[in-house]
Amino acid sequence: MKNPFKKSNTALDINNVGKILSTGAAAGMAIASFAGKKTNAGGIIGAGLSLLIGGLLVALQEDDLSRNSNNNQ
Repeated sequence: MKNPFKKSNTALDINNVGKILSTGAAAGMAIASFAGKKTNAGGIIGAGLSLLIGGLLVALQEDDLSRNSNNNQ
């Protein structure tokens, strides 16, 4: 699988977002099941956290790109 965060343009394709979302939901459900909690809540929390972290990584990448372009000028 390609790195979904490594793009010259900070927009993610919908296919990669789907993969991130489903992986985060599955991880949240597994953790919730292991902890003895409801898996539905774990899936929602896992999906939300994966999208939050993905958004932060994209924002950091965009910030680095803008700093590099300012330094090159």
